[in-house]
Amino acid sequence: MSYRLRIRLIVISFVLMPLMVTAAYYASQFFTCADEPVKSDAIILFDGPNFMAREKEAHRLLDEGYARFLIVPAFQNVFTLKNIPPHVQDVSDNAKFRSFNKYPVFYENTHIEILHAQKIMNALELKSAIMVSSPDHMKRIRMISQKVFGEQSRFFSYVPTRYLHCPAGLQDMDMADWMHVIEESVKICWLNIYSFVSGC
Repeated sequence: MSYRLRIRLIVISFVLMPLMVTAAYYASQFFTCADEPVKSDAIILFDGPNFMAREKEAHRLLDEGYARFLIVPAFQNVFTLKNIPPHVQDVSDNAKFRSFNKYPVFYENTHIEILHAQKIMNALELKSAIMVSSPDHMKRIRMISQKVFGEQSRFFSYVPTRYLHCPAGLQDMDMADWMHVIEESVKICWLNIYSFVSGC
């Protein structure tokens, strides 16, 4: 290796290292967005790891009167404050609704959940919603919601569950946190790729 090449590599390393450290420090926070809950038509609860912690937050918001309906799009369930499914002809028992369940195989799960949520909200004539999931899931939920709902997403708030640990920075991150960062990075990249290619 020539002397000049070694100098260039050293200079590049000195330039990139602070950038990499900074990126790592803010990585866990990049995927999180947290709004104050606002009284809305529905609470949308997303499926995934640590579902009980997500569910606990959704029920807390429901019990505090932030919404009239709790929608779990992964299971196509709709609940009221007393956990009694409302009688709505155009929800999951309807053949027309079930026909909405077929999406391209390359769609990732959160995208499909939000499409389900849109169909349910349309059936119930709901306009505003509180999105509830784990902290590191919220950024992707907001990105997809804006794609799917368009202008209507202005009436959404994004509330991560308070019952899961959210690292404040690099010093608080353990191996599981790093795995979540990597997983979210891959999923967001995949979302952007297939959205660009398919125009969806």
